[in-house]
Amino acid sequence: MNSYDLIIVGAGIAGKATALRLARLGLKIVHIAPNFDPGIHCNDDLTWDSRIYALSSSSQQLLSDMNVWAAMDHGRTQIVSDMRIFGDSGQAQDELHFSAYSATVPQLAWIVEASHIERTLDAASQFQGNIQRITDKISDFISTKDAVTVHTESGQSFTAKLLIAADGARSPIREKLQIETPINDYGQTAVVANFECELDHQGTACQWFLENGEILALLPLPNKKLSMVWSAQAAHAEQLQQCNPETLSSAVMAAAFGSVRQRFGTLKVITNPKNFPLRRMKAQRIIAPDQHPRIILIGDAAHVMHPLAGQGLNLGLRDVATLGQLIETKEAFRSIDDPVLLRRYERSRHGDTDALLFTTDQLQKLFASPSGLLKTVRNMGMGLVNRSRFLKRQLIKKALS
Repeated sequence: MNSYDLIIVGAGIAGKATALRLARLGLKIVHIAPNFDPGIHCNDDLTWDSRIYALSSSSQQLLSDMNVWAAMDHGRTQIVSDMRIFGDSGQAQDELHFSAYSATVPQLAWIVEASHIERTLDAASQFQGNIQRITDKISDFISTKDAVTVHTESGQSFTAKLLIAADGARSPIREKLQIETPINDYGQTAVVANFECELDHQGTACQWFLENGEILALLPLPNKKLSMVWSAQAAHAEQLQQCNPETLSSAVMAAAFGSVRQRFGTLKVITNPKNFPLRRMKAQRIIAPDQHPRIILIGDAAHVMHPLAGQGLNLGLRDVATLGQLIETKEAFRSIDDPVLLRRYERSRHGDTDALLFTTDQLQKLFASPSGLLKTVRNMGMGLVNRSRFLKRQLIKKALS
């Protein structure tokens, strides 16, 4: 039996970041996943990962604290200096504009490829002797008042003080714990792809609420490129997925009354479109629901949200940052598996998670409603907020946290 301080299951960004953050505290970690390879290897201007994230200041700070941010290739990251959000009326006055310059901040966000974040985390983890990676799949786990033990399909067994489940939205660990996890299916699918654009995007991220309740976001990438996230009704998403490159480019350019083409010019697809279903999900407990909790849910295993606010990964990385801070600053007499410490983590994350999921969910429902009255009110509301410097500063402040 191999004994560790922590067992981490799941090799996405949340799992890899958790391993690196806690290893830096001197904890002995075994990290288990069926595959640690992030897939596509993008090393030239012609190859881009269609999985793109908008990183907030808190996420950038976490990566910086772990010496990951400085190691990234910043020729593949794009600063967002402006954000423009458009209502579904097609009228110019229904625009909400956020500017880093007006808010006196250096940037609103950074756009980064998922695979680039993962590969940089991989490189940093190689310098941490406290992390042992096991390419395997867990078959079972047993939690007692003294330890948690994980068994793998290859017959290996590992024991530790804590098990961290970073094993995704369909978390087998969460399912075995029978943690109640309500799921709200939006009936939409996100279609993602990257494009070259004719006109300079000037570091501006754009989002259009479309007439049929769909949402189209175009995020800036380096060298006149854009990343698209089109939250479409399931049937329409299937059509977009099946489009040839020319037809998909034309569909995007024609969207939002043709304002996409007006802003960015001719678009050319440079990655094949991919898709993923959209839903809202939050585990009712994010630590094992027993007297001696030894299991922590993190990232998508704990919560999933609609991408309209671009905050899904940021929420997961705040899980990582919070857990790391609580362990680093715990009282000397507490061990890392002290139930009091774990319950502190759960309480601290519920508030942030609940607020963000609620706000995102309500915005999605507001703009998905076909009501003519609601359409008028929501578009007028965007215009009113746009004219209020105070409200915009508060929204930017919250988004940057």
